Amino acid sequence: MIKVYENIDFSRVGHFQSILESRGIKTEIRNEGGSGVAGEVPFTQVYPELWVFSNADEKPAREIIARYRRENPAEPPGPAWTCANCGESVDGEFAECWNCSQPAPEAG
Repeated sequence: MIKVYENIDFSRVGHFQSILESRGIKTEIRNEGGSGVAGEVPFTQVYPELWVFSNADEKPAREIIARYRRENPAEPPGPAWTCANCGESVDGEFAECWNCSQPAPEAG
């Protein structure tokens, strides 16, 4: 098995799994529940990961993902924000504070 994609956002990993599976590439997602141990281990070690079963599927899977990402660029992240609970500075792509889990303020 070979890891072909990882992202902090489980929905993106699941989306790429659906795309690959629809093209006949057998996949597995690892670290689905990894957020439960975040804080005990570095958060980058618990990102959801997409793996392909066959070595022969690695190159086509990576090409499919790359093509999709080129053709469907993600919306740019929002502006950085300061957590009202703990004062931590948080990048705009995050919906909650990485330090205390306070939700991001509503865009207004």
